Amino acid sequence: MEKTSFELAPVPPYNFHLQWKFFHSPREPQPEIYCNGLWKRAFKLGNTLLPVTVTSTGTVEKPKLTVTAFSQLSAEQKKALADKITDIFRLKENLSEVYAFMEKYETLRRIKRELYGLKPPGIGATIFEGIVRVILQQQISLKVAYVITGALVKKFGEKVQVNGETFYDFPPPQKLAKADENELRKCKLSRQKARYVKEFASAVAQGYDLEKLKEMSNEDVIEELTKFNGVGIWTAELVLIAVLGRMEVCVPNDLGARKAVSHFYFGGKLQPGDVVRRFMERWGKFKGWVIYYLLCAYNLELHKDKTKPF
Repeated sequence: MEKTSFELAPVPPYNFHLQWKFFHSPREPQPEIYCNGLWKRAFKLGNTLLPVTVTSTGTVEKPKLTVTAFSQLSAEQKKALADKITDIFRLKENLSEVYAFMEKYETLRRIKRELYGLKPPGIGATIFEGIVRVILQQQISLKVAYVITGALVKKFGEKVQVNGETFYDFPPPQKLAKADENELRKCKLSRQKARYVKEFASAVAQGYDLEKLKEMSNEDVIEELTKFNGVGIWTAELVLIAVLGRMEVCVPNDLGARKAVSHFYFGGKLQPGDVVRRFMERWGKFKGWVIYYLLCAYNLELHKDKTKPF
């Protein structure tokens, strides 16, 4: 099979393995799968379903990613693919200002050094994909959300095989809009979530322009998204951060965020969302970054605790 490989140079520092260590599925396609240093998924570019892998071939201080597409690419396709990978992997994010801020505080300074080069990955190759994936994550653990998303992708997403390996793309809005609600339920979606996904997909399939969200203020994005059934403040705020890359935003009512802040700053006593929201304000425009680092550091500590001998 023909293939095209090219390199991308992230803004350093950048740790590829750390980026995908905390929030990924090694088995269930989201549609991406990350396992043993290899990231893979399919992308629909025009009418072409393109299987793609990404690996790290550089260092944290001199990062380099090798992107391999299992097809010959035109210059236009290559640029489109490079742009998608750059967005998902947040390759242009510069951590210098964030790190200068974190250095001012003992706890954040220690966490920054432990997680040096960490950049949060974006959710989804499109805004539609990202929003649906966030809806699926509502009020359940990420582990369960990965299983549900994987089932949805395998049932409704397009797929292509390369050397016996399957690469998936996320289902397009037209496919989910036409899906039978009972078929969605077979992917373990609740009745409510199945309805939310169908309604949202139908709106997008009928021409609702999600790209306009990129030009809106945070407040306007929240107001716009919460017009859809099944999209509340938690979902809208997470979309701002994980899909649109607005790292000045935080999701204080998220249970993971509450646990992480409570662990590091309240002696482990779980605080309510309003207390966490007020506490986060001290981090200003960096609060989204700080929360992400706290979440990952908290997960690291939980893992260490589980591996301690009895």
